[in-house]
Amino acid sequence: MTQPAFRDDMPTDEAAEYHPASPLPTRLFAILIIGLAAILLAWSLRPAKRVGPADVHPSVGRAMQSFELVPLVGDTEPVTLESLRGEVVLINFWGTWCGYCLLEFPHLVEINDRLKSEQQFRFVPVSCGPGGADIDAEQLRAATEAYLTKFETDLDVYSDPGGGTRQSLMNSAQLPDFGFPTTLLLGRDGTIQGLWQGYYPGVEAEMEAAIKGLMKSSRSRTGRPLAGA
Repeated sequence: MTQPAFRDDMPTDEAAEYHPASPLPTRLFAILIIGLAAILLAWSLRPAKRVGPADVHPSVGRAMQSFELVPLVGDTEPVTLESLRGEVVLINFWGTWCGYCLLEFPHLVEINDRLKSEQQFRFVPVSCGPGGADIDAEQLRAATEAYLTKFETDLDVYSDPGGGTRQSLMNSAQLPDFGFPTTLLLGRDGTIQGLWQGYYPGVEAEMEAAIKGLMKSSRSRTGRPLAGA
């Protein structure tokens, strides 16, 4: 299988530095240059596009294709789309080599800590090799275990050998490429209910709000309060 294009990035809203032009022979030409520079500066200062409840990703509502994730750390079973049906699932593709992943991951662990008592919620972290490339499973396991030990968490973590699940997500969501981190929210019927690529402060609040929104119908049927609500 062809390895998809992977990248480690995040949305930014940094403005491009503006350097005024040197004096020009004619006043008209100078006005045109200044006007163009103003347009370019305004464009560079536009807010970064962010995917969340206020800006729904076009993949929302599409059916996720079948996939399989293999246990990497912890005593657990392989994860398939079929095994997740009936649950609200947050799947996070991350790597110990990815700086933005390490900014986001602790927040996702906190979300899991708040919601793990909900029987219909599941957090599925997927550890990936540097740049998303396949590496030796033992090397990936060692790097992942070392990070989890340092972070003092005993989460079950999975791997995606060959990038098959990432490719399935790219096909289902019609993504042109795949960046790290990428976090996928699946509804109980296996459809895509949220997709976030990259990290920015506050994205974890968007994710938790989306999860709780999907859990509301379940809460109304069982009468159980939602954890952390």
